[in-house]
Amino acid sequence: MSTGQVITNSGRLIMLDRTFLSSPTRLSPTQFKIGTGVTTPDVTDTDLETPVNINGSDFKNFVSGFPTLDILNMIATIRCFVATTEANGNSLTEFGVVNEDGSPLLFSHAVHSALIKTDSIQATYIEKNQIL
Repeated sequence: MSTGQVITNSGRLIMLDRTFLSSPTRLSPTQFKIGTGVTTPDVTDTDLETPVNINGSDFKNFVSGFPTLDILNMIATIRCFVATTEANGNSLTEFGVVNEDGSPLLFSHAVHSALIKTDSIQATYIEKNQIL
């Protein structure tokens, strides 16, 4: 049931802001969200369809050391980790990258096949964004 990933209009706005303003007003994406929604992602999305609590919060920071940049191939790679103690009891089907603005902006949104999250399962989400 995987439906792919989109960079949202908010994500495009973040990129334009951080590229062309000498003093950007929007922060870079540094966090992720997970959820149980199944609607195909759209560029107009401003949040996940059905976000779930990860570990006392709606958001969690990327794995330390990410994003990484592959300058030669123009790829930014983000890695996110959900521990065995987090988000248990959910059928995870969506993933989103957000920034840390006062009202966080949804940079990207993906829907994937269900992962039934239990305390015996940990999950790693890897997102790669390439400029072609």
